[in-house]
Amino acid sequence: MDTPRALTPTEEDLWRAFARILNVLPRVIDVELQTRANITAPEYTALSSLGDARPDGLRINELAARVGLSASRVSRLADGLVRRGEVDRHQDPDDARGYRLTITDAGLARIEAAWPHQVDSVRRNVLDHVDEADYEVLTRTLRKIVD
Repeated sequence: MDTPRALTPTEEDLWRAFARILNVLPRVIDVELQTRANITAPEYTALSSLGDARPDGLRINELAARVGLSASRVSRLADGLVRRGEVDRHQDPDDARGYRLTITDAGLARIEAAWPHQVDSVRRNVLDHVDEADYEVLTRTLRKIVD
């Protein structure tokens, strides 16, 4: 392997700021959602994704890709949501070996109740710190990184 080119001071500043966001922001939003709405950030994201996928729902691997978690983590998360009656698990009509997850009315009610708290947290912790003129460029850049 060739010796990597060292980061410039500007690149190092960018990386350290980005790394801090990766470490701090998910925890901050998760704590706020748990405290204010009794829902974890992964639960909120999973239920929201399933709400967007109505009426067909999603397979575990599809939900995992949408929420950015491993399939095994999403499977455990789904088990809890199924136990609480917020998600139904059905045999996939296109693949008898797999299952599809669909959101229930109870799951919809839970994300509707949490939605104002999630929006408030995202605004205070993220959007209020970014100039609206930069939204498109930042969105495009972040998508390039994760896609």
